[in-house]
Amino acid sequence: MEFTLSEHPKESINWRRYRTGCPHYRVRWFIDADTEAGEPLYQVYCLQNTPAETWEEQEKCLVSRTECWRHVEARGGTVKIPITMDSIRENTKASARRRQPTA
Repeated sequence: MEFTLSEHPKESINWRRYRTGCPHYRVRWFIDADTEAGEPLYQVYCLQNTPAETWEEQEKCLVSRTECWRHVEARGGTVKIPITMDSIRENTKASARRRQPTA
């Protein structure tokens, strides 16, 4: 499997653009990747050469529908991430009991 950039992400059908994401954000998935061997599941490319480096930055790329979130923040604006890591909680005991199989 080749993980190098042999085709331009803006013009290739192998690179997906998210409808709700930044117009410069592209993703290529590797469904046959061997993750145990350290192969990536997907590759991210930014057409402005400013790829996301953290989970929060990637989420901003996925919700910035009309322009790069970096441009918005440079003008003093903010980009809200709909789901933050703080909002993800562990299962409570009640929900864990509901999931237990009955004998």
